[in-house]
Amino acid sequence: MPRAIIIDDEQHARQGLATLLEIYCPQVQIAGEANTIDKGIALILQWAPDVVFLDIQIGEENGFQLLDQLKQTDFQLIFTTAHSAFAVRAFRYHAVDYLLKPIQPSQLIAAVGKAGQSNRTEKLEQQLGELLHTLQSGRQEKIVVPTLEGLHYISIGNIVRVAGSANYSTFHLDNGEKIMASKNLKYYEELLPEDTFFRAHQSHLVNIRFIKKIRTLEGNAIEMEDNSSVPLAKARKGELMERLQGRRRP
Repeated sequence: MPRAIIIDDEQHARQGLATLLEIYCPQVQIAGEANTIDKGIALILQWAPDVVFLDIQIGEENGFQLLDQLKQTDFQLIFTTAHSAFAVRAFRYHAVDYLLKPIQPSQLIAAVGKAGQSNRTEKLEQQLGELLHTLQSGRQEKIVVPTLEGLHYISIGNIVRVAGSANYSTFHLDNGEKIMASKNLKYYEELLPEDTFFRAHQSHLVNIRFIKKIRTLEGNAIEMEDNSSVPLAKARKGELMERLQGRRRP
């Protein structure tokens, strides 16, 4: 039975999460709860938990300070947060498990299930470092792409286009590299910055900074800087032209 620790400075939040775990994830044993960073560290060292539910803001401190004080993290980490939409998007960018307050049972079940996978390949230290940089800088510079081989960290500025096929998406980078991701195109359309990426077609998402030409003869198509040709849906042409004209205004 996996052991868990809950670290949150709000008593009602700890009790609420413990109740949800008892009802929906009875396989999880709650070894302890803490309302401060120091108490949380002490519990982790005492119990060596399998999973830690960690609040982002803990009084005047934050969850990252707890992680900084631990020499290694031999547990699966699930953040709990009531932060802004930007913070939530940042968590998704870096593939870090999180639960948005108020916590929904379906999301809790999914997170616990993911934490229980023994073959996970995430490099937690790298993920947390990238996430912290994003939260502090206010800019999303990289995206974590899950593939069959593991996780790829891709700079957003290097993505020329993304092509979708069923439940998979293929990233085409400016160096010619192709990376197939195990998520559909809709997921990345919602995740990537909407001021930079445009859904040109049902199965194509393009970085407008890499658009070289728009062809209108013999069907609409977009010619990209990598010399690829992407179909442009007739209904999307007007919006794309407006976007491009808006970018070129002084």
